[in-house]
Amino acid sequence: MRPNIRCLSTLLDKTSLYRPSPITVAQLIKFGKKRDESLSYAFLHQELPIRISHMVKELLLLPESLLQQHSVKLVKDMYLKTFEDLADFDESGMYDEQNLGKFKRRLGDIKRRHQTVVETMAEGILALKNDSGDRFDPSINYFLDRFYTSRIAIRVLISNHLVLFGPEEECPGHYGVIDPSLDVQDIVDDAASSAKYLCNHHYGDSPAVQISIVNQKGSKDDEVSVVYIASHLHHMVFELMKNALRASVENPQNGEIHPVKVLIVQGERDISIKVSDRGSGIPMNLQDQLFDYHYSTAPEP
Repeated sequence: MRPNIRCLSTLLDKTSLYRPSPITVAQLIKFGKKRDESLSYAFLHQELPIRISHMVKELLLLPESLLQQHSVKLVKDMYLKTFEDLADFDESGMYDEQNLGKFKRRLGDIKRRHQTVVETMAEGILALKNDSGDRFDPSINYFLDRFYTSRIAIRVLISNHLVLFGPEEECPGHYGVIDPSLDVQDIVDDAASSAKYLCNHHYGDSPAVQISIVNQKGSKDDEVSVVYIASHLHHMVFELMKNALRASVENPQNGEIHPVKVLIVQGERDISIKVSDRGSGIPMNLQDQLFDYHYSTAPEP
């Protein structure tokens, strides 16, 4: 029996009083080695409602101008539905095979439901920008930073469970979604190829991409690896490459499109990836806006 609206609201208030449990990459690897589905179920069954309840609470505190946008209402309803699905989950015989299978299916449904959250929320931000122009509440950037960070964390927890225990496929040598020896150049190469394909499709041309590596750890120069989630690194590099390729194609010099250069540096404690282009750059008076969610130099779709 599903909880009624009043009970659900009370449960949401109560659940949001708990703090989410911090999870490190090292803990995910340790758990990936252990592969205890009952333990994962017990943790997620408790942890996911807490994290979802916090997201709903923050959504409800948004400025009314944004909260009333149709697409933002859709996002809020997604998270309310997910909280309801988790709150309604039957705990009877919680560790038997049938219940564990049912939980995996529900997590799969939740993951698919939230597949388009980023795009849907972006539609709301764009609609608000069109409505309000430059009068943009600065608290919205703070909210979105927290919102997207929380979304990533929840998605990692769900994906890790589905990869470890099915039905999603685990890559050889991985511990769930974590690659303990992710080849950084392979990811950069793949992200660059994807960005070049998109650039060629849109502009009919794309600059060359030149990749160089500096390894200060004393190992082979052509080997830079990191413990990370491959899809996350790919997404970040792909977005940087898209910007660099577009800037290069739109700003040729003497009729020549200059190559985009990528420098991968492995230090003693960290890894840096630098993407350089010969585009026109960003005017100084606009640099403060670069990390505002409503600002973009790209034309509207």
